[in-house]
Amino acid sequence: MTIISNLRNKTLVGCFALLLALPSVSSSAGQPAEKDVMKNVASYLQWNTPVTVKLNGNQVADQAVMINTQILLPLRPLFESAGASVAWDDSNGSVLVKGTGYSFTVRPGESSVTLNGTTTTLDHAAVIEDGRSLVPARLAALALDAGLNWDSANRILNLATSDPAAAFKVESTAYAPYGDIPLTYAQTAIGGKNISMPIRWSGAPEGTKSFAIVMYDSHPIADNYIHWSVIDLPASSQGLDEGTAGHLQNGKEAVAYYGILPPQYSGDHPYRIAVYALDTDHIEVPGKPVFFEDLEPALKQHTLARAELEGFFKQ
Repeated sequence: MTIISNLRNKTLVGCFALLLALPSVSSSAGQPAEKDVMKNVASYLQWNTPVTVKLNGNQVADQAVMINTQILLPLRPLFESAGASVAWDDSNGSVLVKGTGYSFTVRPGESSVTLNGTTTTLDHAAVIEDGRSLVPARLAALALDAGLNWDSANRILNLATSDPAAAFKVESTAYAPYGDIPLTYAQTAIGGKNISMPIRWSGAPEGTKSFAIVMYDSHPIADNYIHWSVIDLPASSQGLDEGTAGHLQNGKEAVAYYGILPPQYSGDHPYRIAVYALDTDHIEVPGKPVFFEDLEPALKQHTLARAELEGFFKQ
């Protein structure tokens, strides 16, 4: 089976619609080269080249492919590197993967996958190319409990599994980890309410003096674009209610809330909420951060612990 995409024209329309909707999105602060979402959108067809994949810092033996900004991962090399068994089932033309705490069956040509008995529809069908099975990146996030971290400068997708023993955790009553983010939190232009989601955290380490929150889109086309950031939340804080953005009682918004708005046909976008427990009660934010990399250095130097929650959204 050869990878054939029939979404090119649709993706082009959806991507350029994004150009009209996004606020200022270019930034060069702290970057070796300028990052610009509008340029990403305009040049997305040039992205259909191999992508290096790393799991917890270790490079996977085979590369991923990108189709119109959607990343498909090499099934066997990735999951075998995670310690899982991967077997082809001739009886029904499917691949069975069994790892620690998870198992799933995926069939080339189908976009649905059954993971631990629950069926999920992914943003692209599994495919076979040159004798290897390729699956959407979201499947790896779900099965491995791994965040998807995009490095645009080096075209690397870093998968980082969470530490189940970590005491500091963040959650939302609006969606489960790696689940679907409700439309409510998207822009009104696509039917949302453009309000922030509820967030709760617990287990902050001793010595925490304040919290900071960053919500950003780690999809390649968004390139870690920040959708919301709150800093200087007091150490007594345990979360933020739904719709808090724009109405903070404590702390301040380093980046005003900008509701979810991925371009049509660009697949599932991973939106990450990162909560930082800091050793200071005040953070100086450099300039006007646009991308996560603009803000991260100011947080990193004061970080005692970090907790993440990742969900997915597509139009």
